[in-house]
Amino acid sequence: MGGVNLRTGFWISQKFVKRDELHRIVQWQKDSMVENKHTLRICYLNITDHIPARDVVYLKGFKECGAEIIDIRDSSPGLKKILNIYRRHRALKGEYDIVLVGYMAQILVPFARLITSKPVIFNALGTISEGVISRRQNSIFSLKVLYLWILDYLAFHSALLSLIDNNVLIRHIVKKFLVPHAKLLRAWTGVDEDSFFYDQSIPKLPHFTVLFRGDLANDSGIQHLAAVAKNLATTDIRFRILGRGPMAETLEKILQTFDSKNVEWVQERLSIVDLRRKMQETHLSIGWLSGGVRAANSVPHKTFESLALKLPFLQARQPAMLELFEENTNALFCDPDDVEGLTNIITALRKDPARLQKIAENGHQLFDRILRPKQLAQGVLDHLAERKFIHR
Repeated sequence: MGGVNLRTGFWISQKFVKRDELHRIVQWQKDSMVENKHTLRICYLNITDHIPARDVVYLKGFKECGAEIIDIRDSSPGLKKILNIYRRHRALKGEYDIVLVGYMAQILVPFARLITSKPVIFNALGTISEGVISRRQNSIFSLKVLYLWILDYLAFHSALLSLIDNNVLIRHIVKKFLVPHAKLLRAWTGVDEDSFFYDQSIPKLPHFTVLFRGDLANDSGIQHLAAVAKNLATTDIRFRILGRGPMAETLEKILQTFDSKNVEWVQERLSIVDLRRKMQETHLSIGWLSGGVRAANSVPHKTFESLALKLPFLQARQPAMLELFEENTNALFCDPDDVEGLTNIITALRKDPARLQKIAENGHQLFDRILRPKQLAQGVLDHLAERKFIHR
């Protein structure tokens, strides 16, 4: 009995080859196949000192999928950073497979398109122009917003593919920036598993505590949660707010209108260890509560943090969130801008720990199933391979 191995051309006969030698030949063939497998090389470009959280997730995931990351970042002032990135990129002599332009680096996307013939992928998440508008830092008709809109437009059109947070936002970008749908791919944000993970040794606080973590943005609806805290000031329900931002002054004014000893507000930046502990100690995590335009097409980062920490998550009912979650199965929802409704929901949840536990478990299972870095990165790589942008 025997046969010709089509890969090596060797005749392998069980009659003349001892079992140990046959095993060595088979193992050699397997090792040879591994050695000959192409390692995907990704050239990562950004203009930040530290790698943004969204990029950390995908770079980690790509590495877990077997890719090699070439990190080229420079945050020097003015055009110096562009020149430095150009020089370091030129030294590579094109020995990589794709360029990944990092989060918030819109200005680098058309530049990357000019200096390489390789596919340029942009880890956009969303737009920077609308972020500035939503924070009310500039008028919609200001020169700065126009400049940022042009950067967004050029970035989306220059990239071969842009990774966007959700399909609701994709449809918005297609319409507002006239981008072909094929240039956009939904890619959830996720979290860095080294920073946010469930630690069963962390106990819950003795009082039922509602958490709001993150930027106090205009669309966050933090004023509604403060109003709920006021409604529940005489109960045993507590509120923990971890964050600062444009709505901080508004929050402070509301807290001054009642005896707000039921509210803990931490404004300083916490270490990741302290942040993770202060989050996981609580019983219910709150997302954005407003009905603003940006809220409708956003999935806040704390959504994924809460899932990773096995916290039940409650958010205003918005299209982008409903794209990820199944209501009352792995997340809870309330009507936007509804203080009385939210007060009633929190009061009811306080009395139903079993329901909260089930939501938390299902949310964590969702995270395990589709939102870990390797799974997110694999989805992007599969899409690139399917469209022949990379070969594996």
